[in-house]
Amino acid sequence: MRRTTSWWWPGAVVLGLSLATLARPAAGQEDQAAPADPPPPRGLTPGHPLASRAALVDSARRIAAAGDTLRAAAIRTRLADGDFQPGERIWMRVDSEPALSDTFTVTTAGTVALPSPVNHEIPLRGVLRSELQSYLAQQLSQYLRSPAVRARALVRVSVQGGVVRPGYYAVPADALVADALMAAGGTLPTSKPGKMRLERGGDRLLDGKALAQAVAQGRTLDDLNVQDGDQLVVPKEGAGMGDNLRFLWVVVSITGGIVGLTKVFGH
Repeated sequence: MRRTTSWWWPGAVVLGLSLATLARPAAGQEDQAAPADPPPPRGLTPGHPLASRAALVDSARRIAAAGDTLRAAAIRTRLADGDFQPGERIWMRVDSEPALSDTFTVTTAGTVALPSPVNHEIPLRGVLRSELQSYLAQQLSQYLRSPAVRARALVRVSVQGGVVRPGYYAVPADALVADALMAAGGTLPTSKPGKMRLERGGDRLLDGKALAQAVAQGRTLDDLNVQDGDQLVVPKEGAGMGDNLRFLWVVVSITGGIVGLTKVFGH
């Protein structure tokens, strides 16, 4: 009788904690809430070419000639306003200047506020992502002698649906669309990549075959003009192998915990 009592209570604790884990919202549901600031990207690998001003001007001209005046107007607006919206982040490294080697947030005024030895807000209106590094180097040369500047624009993207770790990720703008999916751990076996969609404020920007083609062509987030807060949604089927394996892992954990605690407390 004493042996039975000694293992049952710890085992019940493990069972209760495990069931509490099962009761949490499904992956993707809890991620719909307002997110905390995402962690900085793990190691910025060399990026892919960003859209240059000349390429965008040429693209607007060709699209307008084909009769798509709305898209052409959107590109011209981008050229005039630049790529940087309030809340977006900029990764910067300046040799021998640790205070300037950090991730900075674009202010509501559309500037980036830099600490000493600059102590100044650098305006970003009209600046494209492809122009960021050279532009900042030019601006910092007013305060530093021949600054060696590296800078990249980061985009906070929501990746939801059939991925391993749904959530918000700060991804370099020159990363591939596929890189954003990999930041979330990649797609699940039950996902439907062919039906993936890119959304902004609930509106679909790109989906289906067009988005799948962009991924296959190695298009970058910048190519698609992805902005801070945009959402990549990968539809998935109902409970599949991944969900079943997670449930099986919990069951095995419960059993293993009870058996282990029986050995510890049963003597």
